[in-house]
Amino acid sequence: MQKKYSKILAIDPGIKQMGIAFLDKEKLLYHGVKNIKKGKSPHATIKEGRKTILRLINDFRPEVIVIEKTFFSQNRNASLLNVLEDEIKSIARRKKVNLMSFAPSTVKKFICGDGHAGKEEVAKAVAVKYPELKVYLNQDREWKERYHQNMFDAVALGIMALEYGKTRNFNKIK
Repeated sequence: MQKKYSKILAIDPGIKQMGIAFLDKEKLLYHGVKNIKKGKSPHATIKEGRKTILRLINDFRPEVIVIEKTFFSQNRNASLLNVLEDEIKSIARRKKVNLMSFAPSTVKKFICGDGHAGKEEVAKAVAVKYPELKVYLNQDREWKERYHQNMFDAVALGIMALEYGKTRNFNKIK
């Protein structure tokens, strides 16, 4: 029998900003962006990201963590982001929290009907479901819109995880 999870911590990983959303059933109880202090070394930056994830798990007690899969590229930031993704997976296993991950194009296809949709389109689609987020759509500065797109991506992940849980089993990532 398939278990339906209701408490979902959605994370759009980043080495500078991490989009976060917490949903309980259909209710969006928390949304935001966590700033990751840049460490003096890559190890220090990952340590800061790890602390943030542990704090979120302790605060929200999720049944499932859903993360956006990172891309693979040959530069320092992409490598650091891939390490952070691995850290999140490792923490979820240690804390015995179910884990899901989706490629960005899969989330975009689910939310917008187009796997190549832009971040703005994802944000608008998410704001239709959660009108309280409309205030973040049109900011007075471009950097603010980019900043909040991390949050919209996390909420989109959470929405997808809720729907996915209604139709399929969650599989732990190994």
